[in-house]
Amino acid sequence: MSTQPLPDTVLDQAIGWRVRIESDGSNPQTLEACLRWRQADKLHETAWQALHKSDAAFQGLAALPGTVALDTLERLHSGHHSRRQALKLLGVGVVITGVTGWQLRDSTQLPWGADYATGVGERRQFLLQDGTRLQLNTASSVDVEFTARRRLISLRRGEIFVDTGKDGTAPDGRRSFWVSTRHAQLQAIGTAFGVRDEQRGTRVRVEDGVVAIHGRGEPVLIAAGEEYLISINDSQRVQTSTLNASAWTQGQLVAKRMRLGDLTAELSRYRHGWLRCDPAIAQLEVSGVFQLDDIDRALSALGDSLPVRIERFTPLWTRVVAR
Repeated sequence: MSTQPLPDTVLDQAIGWRVRIESDGSNPQTLEACLRWRQADKLHETAWQALHKSDAAFQGLAALPGTVALDTLERLHSGHHSRRQALKLLGVGVVITGVTGWQLRDSTQLPWGADYATGVGERRQFLLQDGTRLQLNTASSVDVEFTARRRLISLRRGEIFVDTGKDGTAPDGRRSFWVSTRHAQLQAIGTAFGVRDEQRGTRVRVEDGVVAIHGRGEPVLIAAGEEYLISINDSQRVQTSTLNASAWTQGQLVAKRMRLGDLTAELSRYRHGWLRCDPAIAQLEVSGVFQLDDIDRALSALGDSLPVRIERFTPLWTRVVAR
């Protein structure tokens, strides 16, 4: 067996794929692209397996006291040690080297074949042929299919806001309008509404008009001002929410008595890399308005209003910890 060290470029690429998968919620397209990279060269697979074995060590690195990790990384950047030597000081192993140097060259990460998509941290608005305004939040993608009888938006991943058009040019009058998700079929009735794909279900918030949930059992009608969480088995109305569901369309995250851990997780959707909250302070409550176009500024605002501090070790590694 060869003992030749892996090239830094290969290690960087392996870490790059690890960061993409972590940031992208294990999206199938990302996983498939990563697999192709692994199969392209034996060195790629060797680096990937080494990274996999050291995953627990990497998680331990994130839990190190800030002064230890920060001091080592400062030495790394100052050139006093090679990348491999500096990371050995942390006891993590050479496969972590890519965190400090890897850049997300393809920041959009557009899924193959999607009709409309956004990358991490990107928000876009589109005007569809029927006059519908479609907005996509960070790391989102949809397919759009218009036929003579209906209009259909299929949410692949992420979050959208739809303001349905009047469809004045339809050959047989106004066509039905549907949004399809993993958990339900949503029929819009002259409405403006948001749809978000989450791990535990599809979240729907209606701003105007009515949306009908078609799943198991009888359809459920969502009126303006109401929010529902839809799973495979049922639909539950959300009585209170700590997050303004449509504020992102204005470039804002509006929180009301939100757990700091949840807020940190929400902000992490808009940036690459690792953004984590120390569990010891995750229960702190936060209320405020945060600008999504400047996540670093939003994080700094937390340090101004709460007994926390922001530790930035690399552009891809940030922690919120107790002050």
